[in-house]
Amino acid sequence: MLDVEVAHEQMAQDRRKLAELDMVSALAEPKELPALPAIAVRVMQITSDPKAKLPELKRMIETDEALASKVLKFSNSALYGRTGRVSTLTAAITALGFLTVRWLAVTASAHTLFRKSGGSNSDHTALWKHSLKCAITSRILAKRLDSGQDLEEAFLAGLLHDIGKLAILDKMPGYISRFCQWCDALSLEFSQVEVDVIGVDHSEVSGHVFELWNMPASLSDAVSHHHSPQAAKVNRTMAEILWMANEFFPMEACGHPSPTDEELAALPLMLQHNMNERDAAAIKEETMSRYSELSDLLR
Repeated sequence: MLDVEVAHEQMAQDRRKLAELDMVSALAEPKELPALPAIAVRVMQITSDPKAKLPELKRMIETDEALASKVLKFSNSALYGRTGRVSTLTAAITALGFLTVRWLAVTASAHTLFRKSGGSNSDHTALWKHSLKCAITSRILAKRLDSGQDLEEAFLAGLLHDIGKLAILDKMPGYISRFCQWCDALSLEFSQVEVDVIGVDHSEVSGHVFELWNMPASLSDAVSHHHSPQAAKVNRTMAEILWMANEFFPMEACGHPSPTDEELAALPLMLQHNMNERDAAAIKEETMSRYSELSDLLR
């Protein structure tokens, strides 16, 4: 473990550098934040329009060969109980439905964002794995808790709740691993170190990105408070779901130990809904099964 004095000195050095660069202002500038690929934006617009027709969505997806391929691949996957019977894009969209196509477009675009930003960099790889697991877990929790939350929005919020970390990584390569060392040495929370050194934490930056992408205010609020759900003003339930998904699958890069089923069963939302250790184990098992399938399909 890093020496305490060394950790303090390293943090002070980074703090001075970032103050000179005015990092807080930079992270508030739209042009400095990750941009959602145009194809995902257009698919979201079409699938959110109650008057939109299937041919319009099909024409849009056809403009992106990679996305069209993934839609076909997903429609024939075991996730949907099919084994290679769907051969046209029209049939694939019909089989999946507009909502599933929407989250698929965002998931594929997010995957592209992460790969373009960091390639095989360890921080980016760990962040993507964590994000995908949280997306799946958030959807499962939203359904199991009978939360009243839209399941696809829960998946989307879980997938992109840490997009602020990606924005910071673009400015500070390797910052996650470095900050995790300081957390361990000084027994601090990751967000505490971010605020101390950068002047803002990743959840606040995530909220800015969601606003930039014109995401619903309820999702912007939830991702902004996924580490402090009690402070959420618009959608506390979704913020609690995101917080809980993070508890189920903490980011591996920071060396957090995997929680036991007993620890997970003691979480407030689990207790409120009379969920026990068997439920916690089932949620983890379902998440990892779907994670494996989705990871294969996104390749």
